Amino acid sequence: MDNPSPLLALAVAVSATAIAAFALAPLDIVRTRLIITPTNAPPRTIYPSLSLLPSLALSPNLIPATLLHATIPTIMSSSTPLFLRSYFSIDPILTPSMFSISTFLSSTTELFLRLPVETVLRRGQVAILQEYENQRLAENYRDAQQKKSINQVYGMEEEDPSVRSFRTIVEPGPYKGLFGTIWYIVRDEGVSIIGPGALMAGAISGKGVQSIPGTPGSQTSHGAKTPAFAARTRVRKGQGMHGLWRGWRVGFWGLVGVWGAAALGGSGGEF
Repeated sequence: MDNPSPLLALAVAVSATAIAAFALAPLDIVRTRLIITPTNAPPRTIYPSLSLLPSLALSPNLIPATLLHATIPTIMSSSTPLFLRSYFSIDPILTPSMFSISTFLSSTTELFLRLPVETVLRRGQVAILQEYENQRLAENYRDAQQKKSINQVYGMEEEDPSVRSFRTIVEPGPYKGLFGTIWYIVRDEGVSIIGPGALMAGAISGKGVQSIPGTPGSQTSHGAKTPAFAARTRVRKGQGMHGLWRGWRVGFWGLVGVWGAAALGGSGGEF
C-alpha cells in the first residue's frame, strides 16, 4: 500500500509467483503422485519420482491451470489492501476492524476462486502422470521383449515392466483442459439428485425406496409405498456447480480459525 508504484509492485509480485510456480511444477506433480498412489507403490521419495518424469519442463496442457492456481492467491492478497484504501478508505491503522473483516471476505473469495482451478489442476497432473507412466512401461516392455538392457529407476529395481505400476487410491476423473474439465464436472460427470427427495437419497437401496409411515405415495415394484416428495425427485446428469467446490468447508474453517486466533491475539483479526 505504501509503494510509490503499487500497480508495478503488484505486477512484480504476480510475475514472481508465476515464475516460481512454473519452475517448481515438477515438485508439485511429484507431490500429487505421492498423494494419489498407495503407500506400497514405489517410488516414495522425491528424486526417483522426479526421474520418472520425461522432462522437468511443464506440459503445455497444464500451464493455464498451474499459473492460475498459483497467482490467484497473490492477486487477491496483494490487491485487496490497495483496493480497500483507494476506493473505500479502509486502512489497517485507522479502521482496523473493517480492514480485518474485509481481508477475511477477500480470503474467502480467493478460496472459492481457487478450489475449481485446483480440482482441474490435480486432474491434469494425474492424467500427465498416467501418460508418462504408460509410455515408460511400454518402452521397458519393448526392451524386455527385445532382450535389451533396461534402465531401471532408482527405487524401482524389482518392478515387472509388463505390469502397470501407476495405481491410484481413487478413480481419477478425466482431464479435458481448463474450461473443458469444469464444464464436464458441472454438466456431464456423475448425477445429481434434485427435488424434495434429495435428502432421502441414502434411504434408497436395491430393495426399493423405504417408506415413511403415514406419508401418501405411489407403489414400488416391491409393494412398498414411495413418499410423494420422493416421487417428485429428479436425477440430473452432472454434479452441478457444487461439484467444483468439494472440500470448501475445510478451507473455510481454516480461515475462520486463523482469523479468530489473530483477533484473540490482539491484531484485530488481520491475516
